[in-house]
Amino acid sequence: MAIEHIEGKLGTAEDLTLYVHDLLAAAGADEPSAAAVARSVIDASSRGVDTHGIRLVPWYMQMVEGGRINLNPTVTFERKAPAVGHVDSGDGFGHRASYRAIEEGCAMAAESGIAAITVGRSTHHGATGVYTLAAARKGFAAIGMTHADPAVVPYGGVRAFFGTNPISFAVPAPGEEPILLDMATSAVPYNRVFLRRATGTPLPPEVAVDKDGHFTEDPHAAVALQSLGGGGFGYKGSGLAAMVDILCSAFTGMGHSATMAPFSGPDFSKPIPIGQFFLILNPAAFQALTAFDARIAAFLRDLRNEPGHPGQKVMAPGDPEHAEARRRRENGIPVDRVTWKALGESAEKYGVAVPKVADTADATTREDGA
Repeated sequence: MAIEHIEGKLGTAEDLTLYVHDLLAAAGADEPSAAAVARSVIDASSRGVDTHGIRLVPWYMQMVEGGRINLNPTVTFERKAPAVGHVDSGDGFGHRASYRAIEEGCAMAAESGIAAITVGRSTHHGATGVYTLAAARKGFAAIGMTHADPAVVPYGGVRAFFGTNPISFAVPAPGEEPILLDMATSAVPYNRVFLRRATGTPLPPEVAVDKDGHFTEDPHAAVALQSLGGGGFGYKGSGLAAMVDILCSAFTGMGHSATMAPFSGPDFSKPIPIGQFFLILNPAAFQALTAFDARIAAFLRDLRNEPGHPGQKVMAPGDPEHAEARRRRENGIPVDRVTWKALGESAEKYGVAVPKVADTADATTREDGA
């Protein structure tokens, strides 16, 4: 688990959700879009996934003001087969389309036992785990993924070809929060580079390269990432990235990662349509729910009871995020100073009230996703 120590502000989930919603609404986003983005980014920030939380909002505002995102899209759903559906995001926020995909997928899986939902003409949707977690909280297991603009060097290559292409998996667990995996197929998520730029801290060794292809720990010099597994074992991450790219392009009708313009600009005037892919599973179609729940409970008990190194304990996927969520419900959600300043500038521009927040000099944040 990657931990950051940042200086920033502390706000409540309720206040920050309203703040993000009102900023987007004031900029012209329709109600479903503003609500979906606010829900998604604060869900991520609430669990400590700050790379894909509220710090994305200034970037989203750049895309909004540049014209890349359709603020009033017609989001449609087509059922293509008994267990296959497609959401057309209409070049609107990927958050709204992804929540729609989960909603439709869960309804279909309740009937068919399984549902594969593709999303096309979408945009960045934040942390992919937000959506698989939403399905798990409804009682369904879910796998989700999205591709992105080229930022990751393929195994044996010298320039970026893949996106960070994250994968998420969530499954309900009896009497507790769902099991949750949310990971980039790159050595680190690219948003870690942006977060380290904002916090003024170096990158871990051998996860990023500069313009000459040399490893760098300077987040300002980093232009591409290594695949998951690093230099010696990056073929594993490259293989997973290829799987995500194919499912999110060939199956959705979108182009693959290497065909995309840079998400980070400088041109924010044109849509960069991307795809997402979700697979929803109804546990009751595979096993009696009592038996399924008993097996999940036994798995978690046995995993957590495994011996650990001194001072450490074995955790299940999602345990760190759920623990961080409990802390942040008590202490507040940290926002780094660079992000807070940018949000304040947008608030002044659009006449949006800034919520009251506290200062903090030692807020912990973790990083996952794309």
